[in-house]
Amino acid sequence: MWKRLKEQDGDNDKLLPFTAREKRYLIAKSILIVLFLDYFFYRSLCAVIPLSGLGYCYYQFEKKVLFQKKKEQAKEQFKELMLLAATGQKAGYSAENAFLSSYQDLSVLFGKDSAVCRMVKVLKSGRENNIAFSKLWQKIGGELQITEIIEFAQVYEISQKSSGNLASVMEKTADIIVQKIETEKEIAVLLSARRLEQKIMNVMPFLMLLYVSATSPGYFNGMYHSLSGAVFMSVCLLIYLGAYVLSIRMISIEI
Repeated sequence: MWKRLKEQDGDNDKLLPFTAREKRYLIAKSILIVLFLDYFFYRSLCAVIPLSGLGYCYYQFEKKVLFQKKKEQAKEQFKELMLLAATGQKAGYSAENAFLSSYQDLSVLFGKDSAVCRMVKVLKSGRENNIAFSKLWQKIGGELQITEIIEFAQVYEISQKSSGNLASVMEKTADIIVQKIETEKEIAVLLSARRLEQKIMNVMPFLMLLYVSATSPGYFNGMYHSLSGAVFMSVCLLIYLGAYVLSIRMISIEI
């Protein structure tokens, strides 16, 4: 299982890479989850093998969560790029030079390894190879899966062909991103209590098992050392996993 994780494809790939440290953290977390479930539901090393499938699924889920966080950061950084590029155009730069000239300011704000600096590097490399910026933005938006960048690429291409006001388009794009981010933050505040309740309810069954095990040692031995007990605990595990997935979906809102 873990060898397969290490050979996983290219980390979504160049613009939002997963570092070796992040991979190790997710793998370690997945291993702990497998051992955790094994202790509470089976207490048998033999169960670790089938449970490793759940560990792999958990790894993929956490990877998607981390990628989503990186996307949100990239979206905010893209907003700053739009504002800097719009300012550059007002100062007399062409649209392409306005994007490229913002690299120094962005590297100071977010670091040279940030997603937005990687975007500018893609634009610079693309121009050196005579690739249209509209195509480069489409590539960036498709890789990052960020709707605002994909839509901006389409508007950018139309504005170039019609000699539209790109500075105004950039400012409008930044404004839309700001509004969306603020709305997402407001929703997160409203759901914060529900998220806390979800975490408590997810942990509660295990706290109850620990309490019973501590006050009545050996009470669950029949569940861990018989075929019928293993079947029963497997059903309980499936029910718990179903409730866990449902709770996540209930508090997950995409704008």
